[in-house]
Amino acid sequence: MTHTALAICPHADDAAAFFGGTLAKFAAQGWRTVLIRVTDDCTDSVGHTRDDTIAQNTIQLHAAAKIMGVAEVVELGYQTDCLADVSEVDLREKIVRLFRFYRPYAVFSFDPFGIHEPNMDHIMVAQAVEEAFWVSCFDLHYPQHLAEGLRPFSVCERWYYARELPGVNHVEDITDYLNVKVDALCAHDWMMRNLVNQLRLQAETWGRRIPQLEAAIEGDLRPLLTQFLTIKASEVAARHHLGEGRMAEAFRLNRFGAFEEFFQTQGVPIDGAPKPPHRKGLDLW
Repeated sequence: MTHTALAICPHADDAAAFFGGTLAKFAAQGWRTVLIRVTDDCTDSVGHTRDDTIAQNTIQLHAAAKIMGVAEVVELGYQTDCLADVSEVDLREKIVRLFRFYRPYAVFSFDPFGIHEPNMDHIMVAQAVEEAFWVSCFDLHYPQHLAEGLRPFSVCERWYYARELPGVNHVEDITDYLNVKVDALCAHDWMMRNLVNQLRLQAETWGRRIPQLEAAIEGDLRPLLTQFLTIKASEVAARHHLGEGRMAEAFRLNRFGAFEEFFQTQGVPIDGAPKPPHRKGLDLW
């Protein structure tokens, strides 16, 4: 039996940008990885129509997912940058359904307590996922799921990521997967060119030009994205003393919370269940 990891992302490029190395590492280790895109990214391009943007960003999402070894991509289809107007309860129901259907061991999600998060899509998805973690256990929540043959379910590991992550307690060494992360992010060509254009416009308002941005927006994005990702991954590794030349991604990994020691000391293996992965710093055994 293979463990499943569910990656829940408001936008197509979130997985590659925030935890692409870890997701690729999981896939290489034999995990079944499923990527959930919540919105359609209909406005995330520069110089293109909405219809073309939706189509091209979807094509590029699937290309990036293939690079990272993702087994399946699921689209929820909400309009991008509009989740602040969506019912959080309705969004939560869709996520609970995903938990009960895929029964993932681990879920990657934006941290609802992330610091200085400016994107409401990120905030809304993070909050919906956070509630879905416990709501999915209740048989009185969404009984229509049970009528369809699904069952209450509880995720074991919550892998929180963020722009500025509070309470980092786990770093994943992605030295061998940094190139995969770069390849996956580069696959999001239209979204990355839009990001570079945002940075260029801000620099212009500042009264400066940045030649690297100008070179990237019309030319090859790879050198700039490689620089950004390498600096970030090396800083995480250095901060957590992984050793010279190592690369890492940071998470707030929550498993059993206040019950961690109780689970560790009292847990008895279930016959036929796959052996749980070891988590350095959490496991007592």
